[in-house]
Amino acid sequence: MRSKALTILLMASAIAVTGCKRSATGQVVAVVNGEEVSLSELNGELKNAPTGGDKEVIRAAALQSLINRKLLVQQARDRGIDKDPDYLQQQRRMDDEVMIGMLGQQVTKNVPVPTAADIDRYIASHPEMFANRTVYAIDQIVFPLPADTSGLKALEADHTLDAVATRLRGMSIPFQRAPGKLDTVATPPQFLAQVNALPAGEPFVVATGGKGVVSVITGKESQPIAGEQARRIAAEAIRKTAVSEIAQKQLKQARDAAKIEYQPGFAPKTDAGKPAAAGANKT
Repeated sequence: MRSKALTILLMASAIAVTGCKRSATGQVVAVVNGEEVSLSELNGELKNAPTGGDKEVIRAAALQSLINRKLLVQQARDRGIDKDPDYLQQQRRMDDEVMIGMLGQQVTKNVPVPTAADIDRYIASHPEMFANRTVYAIDQIVFPLPADTSGLKALEADHTLDAVATRLRGMSIPFQRAPGKLDTVATPPQFLAQVNALPAGEPFVVATGGKGVVSVITGKESQPIAGEQARRIAAEAIRKTAVSEIAQKQLKQARDAAKIEYQPGFAPKTDAGKPAAAGANKT
C-alpha cells in the first residue's frame, strides 16, 4: 500500500510539473524564462512599429523588442524594484493616466463632425490661424526651473537675451540657447497680444513642463493658410474644443457629486483667501 501510494503521489507531482510548463504554441508566440509573450501583446507592439517594409522583418523586430523588455522587467523584479514605494507611486499615476485617456475616448467618441458652416465660421473668427497666420523667428534660452523660483524675479531687469544669459550664469543655472519658431496657428491669441505689445527685442518668459523659456522675436514672415488645408485644421480645432468642453463638464459633474475631505492646512483657499472648511465636498 505504501508503494502504491508513493507511486500515485509521484505521478501527481509529475503531472503538476508538466502542467506548469509553458510552451510557445497557439496564442503564445514566445516564452521568456517561463513568462509567456502572447500574440495579442505582439500585435499591440506592432501598432507602434513603422509602416511599410517587409512585414516579417518588422514583426520579428517587434517581438525581439518585446522580449528585451520582458528580460529587463524580470531583472527589475529580481532586484525588488516592483516593491519599491517610488515605483508603486509612479505605476499608480500611469494607471490613472491610461484610465483617464480611455475615459476621454469613450465619452467623446460621439462628438459630431463639424458642418461646412461651422468650419467657415471658425476660419472667419480666427484670422491669426489662417488669413493672417504669421511665423515668428525667435531666439530662445531654455533652463530647468529651480526649486526656489523667487530668485528668477531678477530676470525682470534684463532687457536682452544676452543679459538673461549672464544672469543665469551668475545664478549657476544651466541653460541652452538656440533659434526657434512661434507659429500663430498654435499660439493663443491672448498670449500673442501680450507678446506683440512688448518693445522690440524685449524678452518674454514662459514656464512650462518644469522649464523656463525666455524668448526674443528676431523676425516674422506671413504664411497664410487657405483652401482644404485651412478647412482640415479648422475641423480638427473645432473637435478639440468640443472634446475639451466635454471633459470639463464631466470633471465639474464629478466634483459636484464628490465628497472630498482635507486634512487641516491642505484645503484650497476660498475666494476670501481663507481655507475651505475641512471635509468640504467641493474644491
